[in-house]
Amino acid sequence: MPSYQDERVSYLNLTNPMHLFAVGFGIGLKFKTPGTMASLLMLPVCLLFIQLSLLIKILLALAVLALCLAACKSVIDLIGYENKNKIACDEFLGMLVSVMFLGAEEWFLAVVAFFLFRFFDMMHPFPISWVQKRIPSFCAVVADDFYNGLLTALSTWIVGMIIYSNSYTAGF
Repeated sequence: MPSYQDERVSYLNLTNPMHLFAVGFGIGLKFKTPGTMASLLMLPVCLLFIQLSLLIKILLALAVLALCLAACKSVIDLIGYENKNKIACDEFLGMLVSVMFLGAEEWFLAVVAFFLFRFFDMMHPFPISWVQKRIPSFCAVVADDFYNGLLTALSTWIVGMIIYSNSYTAGF
């Protein structure tokens, strides 16, 4: 017998572009580890993303942030916060933020960023768990991956400093 949660997920309309984007184009419904799969799907996109200027990267990330918030609001209102694991678009945003400050030639660090992002996403470092309890649920879904993306960007910069002997500029 399907659970109440499964029944609410069936309310999704995948012909609705917001619903389709929110579940990561189906990744959130298909895989047991949708966060990892969505992040992995974003890795080739990130390799293209790092080719862009910092201004364009920031503008694109802001557009994805707005789209994620709208999509999450639409879907959380429909399926409930208890089904947040079905949402995968937040991983798209987190990965873009993770590599935002990398330069075009730093593809290796983009791969490092993937692993660091997944680590932080699984660990839920402070203060994200505290913040998530104090903001609207649809924002909480996006906020943790945005924060983890920032933490990953900083950690990737540190890795770059170590690898490139303190002369690393992170694409600036």
